[in-house]
Amino acid sequence: MNTSETGNTWTIYRLLPNFQRLPVAQFRSRSEAESSMKVMRQLLPDTELILAFEIAPENPATAPIQPPAKEPNLQTSDKRQLLKLFIISSRPVVSRVIHSFHRDNFACATDWSPFVPTQNPGEVMSVLIKYFAADS
Repeated sequence: MNTSETGNTWTIYRLLPNFQRLPVAQFRSRSEAESSMKVMRQLLPDTELILAFEIAPENPATAPIQPPAKEPNLQTSDKRQLLKLFIISSRPVVSRVIHSFHRDNFACATDWSPFVPTQNPGEVMSVLIKYFAADS
């Protein structure tokens, strides 16, 4: 049984003081999570990031319900292309861009990762991972 059937995910967390952690992004495969974490570490060299495998709850009724994207991501296959978007700016600008993509039906606002502060004061980052059908 693979992760797409079970709802299990690979999650990148930013480590915070007092043993707290902030989820940054979730992925269905470990390789995608590791490649994204590598890019994040290059963009945010002073930020501590960890990768964790999250197991879905036994009872799916207790799992949080997320609104579906306007155009759902494609299932894992060889006939898809991966797009990774990183927005880094002030909190109001990142929020404005995310909502603009939402209004244009490119990606739901809930598809983006939570805001992660960068090493620059007043600057945050958000990540979107999206799949498209490959051109035939």
